[in-house]
Amino acid sequence: MLIPLLGSDILAHPTASDSSGTVTPEARAEVLERVTEQFPPELLNRLDSMLVFNRLAHESILRVVDLRLSDVAARLGQRRIKLDVDDAARVWLAQKGFSDVYGARAIARVVRTEVLFPLAQKLLVGTIR
Repeated sequence: MLIPLLGSDILAHPTASDSSGTVTPEARAEVLERVTEQFPPELLNRLDSMLVFNRLAHESILRVVDLRLSDVAARLGQRRIKLDVDDAARVWLAQKGFSDVYGARAIARVVRTEVLFPLAQKLLVGTIR
């Protein structure tokens, strides 16, 4: 039984990381303390290490959006359709799909619901040829 978001509420706090997104030592210690409170020592002794991830930089979030959009573009490319997404749309997708608590997990869902599904509907109706 692992709880992957254990301590994410601590890390979501603005003071948990510096301007570069690096987790502060205080926040790291608080997260690891919560882990030791949550799990028995028998389990923790079986772990080789515990990682506390730094906050994603804005550029990294945009790269995740680009990866998801490239998947959509590849699917459309099979039908000889080109996907062109401007920077404002990429930033909007990044903002809509990123959360301080959950990170970039929702970006794939946002790209699917805001880009792929509407495109599929237009292809079915015949708006896009």
